[in-house]
Amino acid sequence: MKLFPDEDKKKNFMKRGLPVVLAVVWTPIIWMVLAAFLGPAMERVIGVWQVTVAILAVATLLAMVALIRLFKTLGLKIFDNIG
Repeated sequence: MKLFPDEDKKKNFMKRGLPVVLAVVWTPIIWMVLAAFLGPAMERVIGVWQVTVAILAVATLLAMVALIRLFKTLGLKIFDNIG
């Protein structure tokens, strides 16, 4: 592969960089799911949509951090077994 001529650089990226990329890519999907399922109920309870959006944004960021940790642990298990 032209991007990673060295096998160690490729493994290093797969262990550290790829989980962050995957989490960032999944962030809009998580936002839409949270907004679809929790948004209407929170809007009725809270009554102010700005607060609802702020709470959903914090929940999305927390889910993104959890995804980064999950992808890193899975990546370490997978790529440590390969090489």
